[in-house]
Amino acid sequence: MNKLKLLPRWCRYIGLVLVISCIGMFVADPEVIFGELTWSIFGDAEEGFFVRSVPALLDSNPNDPTFSLISWVENDISNELMLTAMLVGTYLIAFARVKEEDEFSHQLRLEAMSQALVYNGIILLIFNWLVYDGLFLYVMMTQLFSFLLLFSFIFAMKIRKQRKMVGDEE
Repeated sequence: MNKLKLLPRWCRYIGLVLVISCIGMFVADPEVIFGELTWSIFGDAEEGFFVRSVPALLDSNPNDPTFSLISWVENDISNELMLTAMLVGTYLIAFARVKEEDEFSHQLRLEAMSQALVYNGIILLIFNWLVYDGLFLYVMMTQLFSFLLLFSFIFAMKIRKQRKMVGDEE
């Protein structure tokens, strides 16, 4: 059986910093997800510090109903930066080694991953029927990384429970 290649333990701390800072940015300004940053740590938001010329795979002009396949557009990349940091952070947390990595922790990882998949699907199904219109876009954006957050949380709880059981036996 092939072993899962895990990241060093210190990657978890970098991931936590990334995730907590991204959540803080979202709480401070939820519109950052849509690239409408209303504040900036780099100065006035109207100056457009994050507005850059970037490649676009598909682009449409509001005045023209046609699409261009590949083009360069001016875009505020703050949302892309935040979501990239959030995804990288959740991967770093989810796939960093635990203190004592062994076959049992691999088994716990597999169980946590399958439970996270089920719970994430249930959450999406519930929100599909309870949240509508523009707010549902927030739900879909959080679905990008909610699976990894759920997996990390469930795995941490399983590891904690196992360590507690081992501590009680001694």
